[in-house]
Amino acid sequence: MAYQLSSFRRFPAAFAIVAASALAFTGLIATATPAYAQSGSDYRCAGLAEQAHVAATGVDGGKQASAKRFVSTGKKLCEAGNERAAAKQFRAALKIAGVAEVETDSQMASR
Repeated sequence: MAYQLSSFRRFPAAFAIVAASALAFTGLIATATPAYAQSGSDYRCAGLAEQAHVAATGVDGGKQASAKRFVSTGKKLCEAGNERAAAKQFRAALKIAGVAEVETDSQMASR
């Protein structure tokens, strides 16, 4: 009668179970994250930038030029990787346009 001193024979099965669980968990997390997070971009440089751009084009006269300058500066700050300063610029453009920022769960997560 042979005695098995190690559990090496059971290792591949245990490893397969752990790997499958990790893969399933990763898939669950990937589907549960917001769209901007999946694409690697920040809400402040995606959703907030779009809100500010739309609001800036809807304003008349001198306010439009000022709001567009804030949006342009914000986009340059996003390209430089400074999302916090960019968000301030986008929010200033929204304030000039007289538009409130849309509150979403993703926005709260990025603050």
